[in-house]
Amino acid sequence: MSNFSILFLIFGGCVLLVGLYMYTGHELKIIAWKAAFKGLTIEGWKRVGKYTILASVIIFMIAILGIIFKFE
Repeated sequence: MSNFSILFLIFGGCVLLVGLYMYTGHELKIIAWKAAFKGLTIEGWKRVGKYTILASVIIFMIAILGIIFKFE
């Protein structure tokens, strides 16, 4: 397994955990100060979390392709 794949698996796991945290309705303070995220309701944070989880799936697919094709 290449280092690229290992790093992408770790990164995908971190993105997934952040997405799950936001999907449960918690406000992520590190991005809540930006204008796009000010005043979001719980439903808004759930929507952002859902799309973050979908982005992590794409990262996991890239990692799996890296494992299959042994990117270096």
